[in-house]
Amino acid sequence: MNLEHYRKDAKRLLRELRSGAPDALARAEAVLGDRAHERFQLSDAQHVVARELGYRTWAELKRTALSETGPNDPARIEMTVDTGLEYRPGDPVRVRVVRRGARTWVGDDGAAFERAGRPANWREAARKVEHELIVNFSRNAVISLPVVAVGPPRERIVERIGQASLAFYQELLDRS
Repeated sequence: MNLEHYRKDAKRLLRELRSGAPDALARAEAVLGDRAHERFQLSDAQHVVARELGYRTWAELKRTALSETGPNDPARIEMTVDTGLEYRPGDPVRVRVVRRGARTWVGDDGAAFERAGRPANWREAARKVEHELIVNFSRNAVISLPVVAVGPPRERIVERIGQASLAFYQELLDRS
C-alpha cells in the first residue's frame, strides 16, 4: 500500500472539487452527503479517499499503510547521527534520521526535553526556538523536520535539528 499515492489522490480531489469538477463533487457526495457542499478541506478529501478504500477513517488507512512499512521493511533506513554538539561535556547531541522510500524525517526524539527533566513550562521555550531556528515541535517536545527535494540537503537539516535541540535544552535550563 502506497500512502503517498493516497495523499496525492486526496490533494487532487480537493483541487478538483474546488475547481467545480462534477466527478469530484460526486465522489465527495457519495461519502459525505450534503456536507460535501460545505467548507471542504484536505481532511475531508482524505476521509473520502479512506472510505472509498474501505477504511473508516484516514487515520486507520494511514496506520495500515505505515504498518506495512514498519521497522523491518527493507525500504526503511534508520540511523543515528552525532552532530558534533554536546548538551554537557561528554553528552553528545544526536539526531535520528529515518528514510522511508522517498520520504526522510530528522528529529531529536525529545532528547533535550528529557535531559532538562521534562519541565512543565517547556512550550514557551519551544516557541522561541521554533521561531528562531524554524523547526517543528510535536506535542511531546520532539524537534523535527522533514527533508524535502526543494529544501536544504539532509546534512543541513541534521545540523539544524542538532542546533535546535541544544538551544531548546539551554533555554529550558535558563527558565528553571
